[in-house]
Amino acid sequence: MTKLEHLSELLVEELHSFKQEVNRLERIEQGLKSTSIQADSSQIEKMVETHLRKLELDQISQQENHKELLSKIKRTRTIPNWLVILALLLFLSQAFCIVFLLLR
Repeated sequence: MTKLEHLSELLVEELHSFKQEVNRLERIEQGLKSTSIQADSSQIEKMVETHLRKLELDQISQQENHKELLSKIKRTRTIPNWLVILALLLFLSQAFCIVFLLLR
């Protein structure tokens, strides 16, 4: 009978510890049910807002650079200045030579 008593005692101890664990889990469950979790997206909204402001500033900067580039393109010539000056000097020298030969 001692083995049977020993087994029953172990079984009673196991049931008692199982009941304690169940009670502990029930308390935890009640605590979780009473806890409310609220979704807070304010940090994400701030990050998105900051990113949008940065994108807007970048876009404004790109538009200014685009306008500046277009104005530079409009002011450029297809013939460089040194070539225009060289052509004028050649024309003036030819005109001077012709006038010199005619007056001689």
